[in-house]
Amino acid sequence: MQRALVTLTPSESKRLIAKAVVAMDEVQKALKNGFIYIATGTTAAYIAEELLGEKIEKEKWTVGTISKGRTCVTPKTTWPKHLVLYKGKLFEGEPLEALKEMGPEDVFIKGGNAIDINWNVAVFAAAPDGGTIGKTFGWTITKGVFTITPISLEKFVPTPVKESAKLTGIYSFNWGTGLYAALVPIPHAHPVTEVEAYRILAGVEAIPIAAGGAGGAEGSVTLVLEGDDENMEKAKEITKAVKGEPPLEPYTEDCSICPFAKICGLGSGSF
Repeated sequence: MQRALVTLTPSESKRLIAKAVVAMDEVQKALKNGFIYIATGTTAAYIAEELLGEKIEKEKWTVGTISKGRTCVTPKTTWPKHLVLYKGKLFEGEPLEALKEMGPEDVFIKGGNAIDINWNVAVFAAAPDGGTIGKTFGWTITKGVFTITPISLEKFVPTPVKESAKLTGIYSFNWGTGLYAALVPIPHAHPVTEVEAYRILAGVEAIPIAAGGAGGAEGSVTLVLEGDDENMEKAKEITKAVKGEPPLEPYTEDCSICPFAKICGLGSGSF
């Protein structure tokens, strides 16, 4: 039995989680025989890179973002399209058409903004129509599509998301430091954190023991890894492979032209 102490920055965690998601049996099966639908988001961008084998401007592969100390959106001119694969190749139709065809053997991947003590996850939505989760939730939950939420423990919150969600909504706030949003629980999701990632990739247990940092380590997660000698060697190699993953650059819309300005503390001038 070996034990190790590992600290991962947010970008390193995202890369680790992406590798684990791609290695999951459900994903590998769908990659060969069905649909994989990847909704846009920064963590999801790492998964897209792992599946496609090519680099993506990950900070641009999202609409909603928390950047520069605020909830925000990326520039509308670069809003990305969701990635859909069918039997390992790019799906030629619109993403909505894929959702209509998907079922329990297919995979839907959507990142999140919160994971609570019970491993329940939730995601922000700021568009009046519910954004990505609002447009896809009905299709995925009613048809039993296998839904994965890749999410780092940097997003751990002590408040149950079913309770905190009741406090939110785009018209629920008088002022704020950024974009107003609703927190939407994803009750049918299978979260993949650093804990699941190490279990999937190396067969070792990962126990979160600390969080945070400074000087470029803000948002970090520190874990104790435990396992037999062979699996811990795998864990060491996996950890070496993700260490040094560069952080994402800030990328936000100009407040003066933002389409969400009216539901933003900064854009509306309420803060």
